[in-house]
Amino acid sequence: MVISTTGFARLAYGVLMPFMQADLNMNYTQAGLLATTISLGFLSISPVAGLLALKFGMKQVIMAGGFLVTVSFLFLSFSNSFYLYMLIMFFCGAGSALAFSPIMSLLVIQFQKKKGLVLGVLLSGVGSGMLLSGLMTTYLIRYFPVWEWRAIWLIFSITSILFTLLSWIVLKEPGKSVTNKDDRNQGVAHAYKNRKILRVGIIYFLIGLAYLIPILFQTSFMIHSGISERVAGSLFSISGLFTILGGPIWGIVSDKVGRKKSLLVALAFCVMGGIIPVVNDHIISFMASVILFGFSIGGLMVLVQAMAAERSLPYLVPAVLGFITIFFATGQLLGPFLAGTIIEQLGGVREAYVFAIFIFFTAFIITCFVSEKEKVEFET
Repeated sequence: MVISTTGFARLAYGVLMPFMQADLNMNYTQAGLLATTISLGFLSISPVAGLLALKFGMKQVIMAGGFLVTVSFLFLSFSNSFYLYMLIMFFCGAGSALAFSPIMSLLVIQFQKKKGLVLGVLLSGVGSGMLLSGLMTTYLIRYFPVWEWRAIWLIFSITSILFTLLSWIVLKEPGKSVTNKDDRNQGVAHAYKNRKILRVGIIYFLIGLAYLIPILFQTSFMIHSGISERVAGSLFSISGLFTILGGPIWGIVSDKVGRKKSLLVALAFCVMGGIIPVVNDHIISFMASVILFGFSIGGLMVLVQAMAAERSLPYLVPAVLGFITIFFATGQLLGPFLAGTIIEQLGGVREAYVFAIFIFFTAFIITCFVSEKEKVEFET
């Protein structure tokens, strides 16, 4: 489900974007606007996804998200209007939001002592989506000379409905909380006002603002640096492979050494991953960059969500993860649009990477002020 509702729905557009740009005659600002629209849909639904999960059940909300994403992929393969694409991208992001927080919450609640590992395994689906979308675009698109990139969206739709049906069979709703409605509402309100959770939300906002820039624009950066489309697509897939590995590894490590230390190292890797191709746009530099970014991005969401979950009571986890996802989604909303504008106004993708480096470094500084002892407050 994470492969289809996050890997495909929110990140695969990055590798398909150059093909869509050429076919639809889009400039970088328009291409960035489509990515922003995905994030707008994600942001619009994120505030209520956790609350809907508390009210109707996590499994039901996850299924709704999966079906909405499936339908969006189907329409993406047949549409022609740029404005219609914006609408479809909005619903694609909305479906992703419906599935994202509830599926994390469902498994975190069932595996309290292994939050990092569980989130790492789940979010490896993000990297799996990147890997599969890169491979499909690189090696399958040639077999569809008429449909080209549209065929890839259609394949995503078929894959998504299969994953959704499988999840309906496999996922089990956790037991209902014994808390009454008034206590639950008061607990949610208290968690939303807690400065420690808000600080985690700010870090998540900065990660959301920066992490899509290398994902969405690294293929274009490589192509404009003289690297072939096939090699660029292959490197995108390698980045996805390291994202798959990164999630579980960061989760296991953080379960042992703590979320803060792990998050600081991951953010430092992201800064390095941005600096290397900016200084030297050789293929070796891009290879080092995609490995660092892929491995680190695979852990960022794992670490922040585990950090937030540890600062909330178990029955509040869906609401808290939904709440901090608002910050993440707001960053995703602004990041691609700002990056596209920077590219158009300042002359290239390199400048957008510099912007991402600055944001990652800012997140690093704020993380220094987080204390591991904060999690004790809510573990009662």
